[in-house]
Amino acid sequence: MVTEQVVNDDGRGPSYGWQPFTKNWGFECEVWYPVEGIDNQHFFVVFTDSWVKISSDKFQNAAAVGFKHEFGGADNIAFAQFASMFSPFHNLQTWSSPVGAFNGKTLTLRVWCENDEWLRIWVNGHYVGSKMPTADYKFNDLRRCVRLVNRSYCHCYVRWVNHYDRPSTIPPLSVWSSVFYDDFNRADGAVGGGWTQLGTDAGIVSNRYTHTGTNVNSVGLIRNVGNLNGRARIQAVVRNPSTIDGSLMLFCNETGTQALVANIRNNSVYLGRMTSSVNGTPSFFDFQDIGVTIADGDTLAFTVYDEISWLEINGTPAIYAGNVHDVVPRTNAYAGVRVRYDGSNSLTFDDVRIYSGIGT
Repeated sequence: MVTEQVVNDDGRGPSYGWQPFTKNWGFECEVWYPVEGIDNQHFFVVFTDSWVKISSDKFQNAAAVGFKHEFGGADNIAFAQFASMFSPFHNLQTWSSPVGAFNGKTLTLRVWCENDEWLRIWVNGHYVGSKMPTADYKFNDLRRCVRLVNRSYCHCYVRWVNHYDRPSTIPPLSVWSSVFYDDFNRADGAVGGGWTQLGTDAGIVSNRYTHTGTNVNSVGLIRNVGNLNGRARIQAVVRNPSTIDGSLMLFCNETGTQALVANIRNNSVYLGRMTSSVNGTPSFFDFQDIGVTIADGDTLAFTVYDEISWLEINGTPAIYAGNVHDVVPRTNAYAGVRVRYDGSNSLTFDDVRIYSGIGT
């Protein structure tokens, strides 16, 4: 039983010293949380420092997942961060409870962590969402322990806990087979080579694919790679990403009005989906508000594998997203890139390679 502590709007609560040994781990528990009333209340599972850590900053920068009863009575699943165990939480993100009200229900929480930096959340078997803690809050070999925080007018009853190491969801590179490669090392002009260009203001310039017109718009370059059934990867070298935007695209439809994207803008990359025509002024929906910084000449690899996606920068995973086929179907058969002219400049791509993970 985790007793009520409504007077303490911070991260104090009982904890234990055991933690998983590897950077891919999971946490599960079953709770009875009879919360009610109109005031803000919450029960959090806080992932914090090991008791064996010897440091002046012990128990600081802790990320948490749990149950949040909102002012007015609504119940949500929440992610939050505690700068210390004795400070209020911040960086809050909430999702609607997939089981409705918490009171009167047995609740099972499952959290999977990937590479000590990406959390996926399920409640009673329903996928809720995912979140990457900010840089200072990522986990490590001395930050995978658990503290239980109950800021409520009721006790919370934790019936069992399972905290464990697990295999990575990210498959090894050996699962990928190259199905197409283009270095654009040919004469300036139209791309050809089996590509379909959506729009007219782009082509090859100096052995790279770039926007070539003076219209402030986007142009897509896609090709049919077949039904890859939710397992695809596109890799490219990006040039001049400082102020202009562009995209790597997977599971694009034939008309270029829908795709999963690694969207480049202002020297950063965000994962999301394209929601209108790539030719002109497309619209985008970001899966989360965290982007990663890139530089000229970086090799980017955007991958989708069994409902999750991630971006690698020069071979290192950097950002992730889950449930990506919720809107964009895995049967869309096109992949490619997008470039845009901003009135003075254009991002360019080189060495584009597309992979299939079917059969793995």
